[in-house]
Amino acid sequence: MTRDAAVKTVDTTRRAVPFDTANIPGPKMAKPMMPQVAGRMIARARRPLLIVGSEVHDGDVLEKVITIGKTGIQIAAVGNAYKSLGDKGLDVHYMNMHALSYYLCDPKWQGLDGKGGYDLVTFLGITYYYASQAISALKNFSKTKVLSIDKYYHPNADMSFGNLKNDIFIAALDEIIAELQKE
Repeated sequence: MTRDAAVKTVDTTRRAVPFDTANIPGPKMAKPMMPQVAGRMIARARRPLLIVGSEVHDGDVLEKVITIGKTGIQIAAVGNAYKSLGDKGLDVHYMNMHALSYYLCDPKWQGLDGKGGYDLVTFLGITYYYASQAISALKNFSKTKVLSIDKYYHPNADMSFGNLKNDIFIAALDEIIAELQKE
């Protein structure tokens, strides 16, 4: 039996319906994805960006974000997330979510570090209705791929987890981390 066959996989594709019933964007909605797919997409992206919000301020999710950040992915901290991530030795930049989504829609923007635009943007831990609007802007006004590895299904993303219970969500983040550490 291979190492991969021994790993128990969590199913993050169930309950892939908008968490907020008013958030029905039309016929093109996010494809439900498994955590291994998210991990591989992030690992293989040329310039990935992880946008982290104030819902990761402590506990297991903060620990997972720190571990993801240590794999080298650049992090944009929105809301008060910078308070939790700013002193952890990660590549973290603070930015207002509205301004960030505006800049991400500009194909000439050179990124938070001035080294070029992003080809993959991943959302995690942002208040649902706030993230929904930013993801909608990217869906409609940019060519950037958008993933949501949040515990709530975001229909405007290209790919998203379904609505997850907390234990499944943490297990899914562990599987993403395992994929990132393979690459």
